[in-house]
Amino acid sequence: MGEPTKKNPQSEGILADDSELGGGGIAALPDRVSRYGEAHRRALMMADYAIEHGDRPIAGKLKKCGDYLLFRHFFTVDKVKLAAASFCLKHLLCQLCAIRRGAKAMQAYMQRFETVLLEHPQIKAYMVTVTVKDGADLVERFNHLRAAMRRMTQARRDYLKAPDRRPHVEAAKALGGVNSIEGKRGKGSGLWHPHAHAVWLCYEAPDAAKLSQEWHAWTGDSYIVDVRPIREEGGIAHGFAEVFKYALKFADLPLADNWQAYRDLSNRRLVDSFGLLRGVVVPEELTDEPLEGLPYVEYFYRWMPKGYSLQRGKK
Repeated sequence: MGEPTKKNPQSEGILADDSELGGGGIAALPDRVSRYGEAHRRALMMADYAIEHGDRPIAGKLKKCGDYLLFRHFFTVDKVKLAAASFCLKHLLCQLCAIRRGAKAMQAYMQRFETVLLEHPQIKAYMVTVTVKDGADLVERFNHLRAAMRRMTQARRDYLKAPDRRPHVEAAKALGGVNSIEGKRGKGSGLWHPHAHAVWLCYEAPDAAKLSQEWHAWTGDSYIVDVRPIREEGGIAHGFAEVFKYALKFADLPLADNWQAYRDLSNRRLVDSFGLLRGVVVPEELTDEPLEGLPYVEYFYRWMPKGYSLQRGKK
């Protein structure tokens, strides 16, 4: 079975473009429909793979996901909203659901970040990445990474509760943060390479060298960390997008790896938050919030063998 060769729907800025943060109106709709089309093609390929491996219920959900899209163009303000669509909600297998889920999460956390800035105007955002040694067993490596992250979180908590009695750790510099776990094959090893991306909100920059030493103590097998400031407004959006692209990364794996990752990790926690970013509510509904009271034109797309086709429009 072949793999997708067309434009990758996790391209730069896709989550911002697909959320309320995106500024595109009706002029951006064709690109949006094209992205969804590529995502639906991938879902159809994964559906065929699921059938080959004896899971027709999942295949049926994937085939129906995105078979129609209903957009509303609120023309007085040039805003386009996804009003209705069919979704399978299998975001680790389906790129369309991954796009929508990631965009919703990014929007919710960016809104909380803006609120945090009002109360802590001097706070700065940092992108922090941690990883563990590659391994053949995805579940074992995932559990190993999660365990190390829990040790880091507990060390942060212990220090903040008793700074005079507990050793300082770099994570204690973060007043809040959010992280996600991704899994892919290591380029050199071909083994599973789980890693986590996080946004930390700090007054003082985390020390990468010290964090590396701490991380090795918690993992026993990895010094590899990366810490970089997120300086500009666009960079802030990019940082949150990097965290919430985790599902897109799974749905962009080769079909066999994507299927294994779904089977191994679909019921496991892949996103965590703490401190000032804890408790952010991400809407379950994957459609957009409507603009009540404003006139609109509807654009209804149906999936055809060659892609989405505009069926009708009405006021």
